[in-house]
Parts: sequence; C-alpha cells; structure tokens
Amino acid sequence: MFMRKFWIILFFVLSQVVVAQQRTFTVRVKNGSMINRRDVPVVVDVRMVHFDVASARVTLNGREVPCQLDDMDGDFKVDEVVFLADVQAMQTRKYKVSISSRGVQKVYEPRVYVHMGLNDKYGKLPTIQGIEAPGDSYIFKDVYPHGAEFESELTAYRVYVDNRQNIDLYGKRKRQLELEKTHFYSVQEDLDAGYGNDVLWAGGSMGCGTLREFKDGGPVLIEDVKLRGQRVVAYGPLRTVVEMKDMGWNGNHVVTRYIMYAGHREVEVQVQADGALRHWQLCTGVQKVGADPVGWTRQNGLAASWGSDYPDYGKKELYKPEAVGLGVYVPEAFFAGTAEDSLQYMCKLRLNKQHFLKYYVTFCADMEEEGYHSADEWFTYLQAWREEMLTQPRIKYFIRLNNK
Repeated sequence: MFMRKFWIILFFVLSQVVVAQQRTFTVRVKNGSMINRRDVPVVVDVRMVHFDVASARVTLNGREVPCQLDDMDGDFKVDEVVFLADVQAMQTRKYKVSISSRGVQKVYEPRVYVHMGLNDKYGKLPTIQGIEAPGDSYIFKDVYPHGAEFESELTAYRVYVDNRQNIDLYGKRKRQLELEKTHFYSVQEDLDAGYGNDVLWAGGSMGCGTLREFKDGGPVLIEDVKLRGQRVVAYGPLRTVVEMKDMGWNGNHVVTRYIMYAGHREVEVQVQADGALRHWQLCTGVQKVGADPVGWTRQNGLAASWGSDYPDYGKKELYKPEAVGLGVYVPEAFFAGTAEDSLQYMCKLRLNKQHFLKYYVTFCADMEEEGYHSADEWFTYLQAWREEMLTQPRIKYFIRLNNK
C-alpha cells in the first residue's frame, strides 16, 4: 500500500515538472571600419525557436553583458533579444547568447526611459501603455505629456499624439536620465539642479524629423485617418520603442516606430504601410529655427539646421532662447529628393517593395556640457554621423533549432 502511494505521488510530481528548453548560440559582431564603436545595437530574432522564451543571458568571454527581451507584436511572447556591443576598429567579437523557456529575466540598470500617462480628473496621471481613438477625436490633452516621451543618457524626445505628430525635443546639460523627474516640464527647481528642458518651439513647422505627407510643395498634416493610436512597445533597459498607428490614412494603414538605444542621441524611425502609396508622397525634415537660421539639404540624404529661439513662448521668464542643431538622415534606398519652404528643409521619402522605409533623427542643444556649440561643429558632426551609419558593424548569427 505504501509503495503504491509512493509511486502515485512520484508520478504526480514528475507530471508537474516541465523540462526547460534551451538554446545557446554565437553572435558575431564585425567592425570593418577604422572607427571604434560603442553601444552597437544587436537585435536577435528568436521567433523561429519552438518554445516561448522566458529568459536570456548574454556573455562576452565569460563576462555578462546586459540584455533585454522585447515583445514586438503584443502577443505576450518574446520576439527579440537585444544587447549593445562595444567593438574596436577592425575587430570581430563573439557574444554567447543563451535563451531558455524557464527562469526570470534579470533586471539590469536602466540606461533608457519611456513613459506615457493619462491626464485624469483626479490628477493621478496613471501610467498607460497605449491609447487608440477614432481619427476625428482630439486626445492630445488627454495624454501626459501630450504623447509618449523617451530618452537615452544624451537626449530625449516625445511624439505628439495628434494630427501633427511632431517630434518634440528635450535637451540636457549632463548625460543622465531625467524625464521621470521633469516629464518635459522642468520648473525652476529642476533647472537650478542642473536638469535640462524642452528646447524646441515647432510652431507650424514639422520640427525635427516629423513624418508628413508631401503635397503641393510642402508638408501636410496627418488628418485623414479612421483610427489614431500610440503605444509603448519596449521599455528598456537598453532600448525604447514607441509605435504610432494611423489607420485608414488616405486609405492606407501606416505604423511608425520610433526606436532609441542607450548611448545614442538619435532615433531610428521605421515606417510600415500596407500598400505601395504610389499616389502620394511622404517627407520628413528639419525646421528653420529662430530669426537667423542656418541649414541645408543634400542629395546624400542629410538635412541640417542650426538656430536659436525660445523653446516655449508661454514661459519666456523660465526658458531662455536656446541654440539647437537639428539633423535627419535618410538612407539612399528611401531617399526621393529634397525640398525647401519658408519653414523647413525637407527630404522626400519613398517606400521599398515591402512598403517599408526608415530614416534617422538627431539633435543637439547648446546647453550640453559634452556637445556641439556652433553650426560648423554640428554640421561637421552630421557628416561624420552619416558615414558611421554607412559603415555599421556586420552582425551574424544562426540559431540551430535542435541545438546540436
């Protein structure tokens, strides 16, 4: 009788044990340029493995490297493992990546921050992950602070959740995370403590890197949509991803993602449409800042601007005029020409055969202790930045499904 009970209990215990599934593979990061690279984004697609990834660990020569797991499509399953690589000039480094169906993902020190809140009548400003509304709804003032905000140690951005969808800018004096404290609304106490503040008054322009339709020689607001939505896709600690949905925009469904990595001042903008959009033109660009702006567009896909203006005309006593440098880079595959009007320098955009395009947005504020403080310095940086984009390290990996 005793043995019978023993075997019943043992069978029950074993039946509850789920054998962990694991994969270990190597990611090679090759820097073929003469420039030392820091914080190179490495994104590993793990959707092809036949189990749900619960945890991951990345090492370099036995030393642990911070990583993060991202669910990109909202199905609560991990799609990508992300880490940042440091690779010297002409060097190849081999990172070991281990993924498992068991365990709890380790929490690493955050190097980025993202937030989206709700302006409620109780003043609690509860955190939300996303919001959607019919295209004719005005939800700009219902979202705090008017759209998702995100930052690295160097710079911070927010994307307005309205028909402008302007990319707004927050400059920093020091290289640190700040938005959890200031949320783009720095007060005198914050400024006295060395925090930065909002540095751009876009007015009627497209600001810095905003996506628009190009029509009749200029940018057009994103108004003709059936559904507008915004959500936070990835929270860090190494990258943030914010997604903007414009469903039924001129008869097309368009999803735009804004991706920011730790250690970077730029944002990668990815646009995916469900149609070729051959009957209309998209564009982006940088505004002409202040009364005496300097800037240009080039056939190499760069648009640049430098100028000084009040960042908030309603708070002149708090925020003094700030010089800023703005930049956009459009890779050749997605570049369709230049344009200019009284408010901005523009790059026309084109989608590829998969109805996809991407470009990069960056800026600097004169307030930065470790930054750029003149138009010449900023424009020189932009040219070097473009060259770095063209010579990104090559990343190779292969995940054996049977792990043999």
